[in-house]
Amino acid sequence: MSTELVHRPRLDDVRRRVRERVPFSWRLAVRRAPHHLLWRVAPPRTLPVGPPLTEVVCERTSPLRRPGTTYELPVQAAKEHNVATAARALHGRTIRPGEVLSWHAHVGPPTLARGFALGPELHDGRVALGAGGGLCQVANLLYWLAVHGGMLMMERHRHDLDLFPDDQRDVPFGLGATVFWPRRDLVVGNPHPVSLHVSMEVADGLLVGRLTAEGPLGAHWGVREVDHRFVRRGDTIRRENRLVRWRNDLSGTMSEEALAEHSARVAYAVAPELVEDR
Repeated sequence: MSTELVHRPRLDDVRRRVRERVPFSWRLAVRRAPHHLLWRVAPPRTLPVGPPLTEVVCERTSPLRRPGTTYELPVQAAKEHNVATAARALHGRTIRPGEVLSWHAHVGPPTLARGFALGPELHDGRVALGAGGGLCQVANLLYWLAVHGGMLMMERHRHDLDLFPDDQRDVPFGLGATVFWPRRDLVVGNPHPVSLHVSMEVADGLLVGRLTAEGPLGAHWGVREVDHRFVRRGDTIRRENRLVRWRNDLSGTMSEEALAEHSARVAYAVAPELVEDR
């Protein structure tokens, strides 16, 4: 006990000094190096590519540019390039019954050498440029399709920072996924007795996602939000909520399951009357 009390503060102090003095990109390159080597030596198995299936399960579009969330033009162009690159990697993947779709297995390391550009991403809680920045828009859409397609959530990570206020958004806060190679993956499974097919394309300034199946799945799925609030905790304001996924089968029977809980630091101004003190 005494040894831990003596050495733990020193270890935390060393880590803090490393974060302050060594650029994020350098630290990230060191951590990723062995994973890049493993990727080259033993690349993961990917799902086959095929045409869309007969039954449309769900579909959604996401604008590449929207008021309040658009970056300076060179950065925005890089983000859109990265979105299109990831969409091509996922487009047409067929998930047979019992199989899983892993983001990292199909999109892979987001490096300049693999065709990704320097787009916006979070470095130590701040927006900066990084190879593959902006890919979360595709991950968000893939997660939406999986949720509304009744798929299993095998691995999913929430966003730690709420960057922009709501503007023309029609989904609850937190209905998305963040990915960061190689640690934070998005993995979804097919629990249905028929195959599923993912379509993901960029067209006319929109990211278009569609999930199709070999036949009817016997139900429809959706999401509702519970306990949404802005809360002041210490010197920061956090946005919190819970998401519940509902299922409506062909007989009209409804059921619900807890989907996720969220708590993210808010990076924009919030009207004082909307904030609770805790």
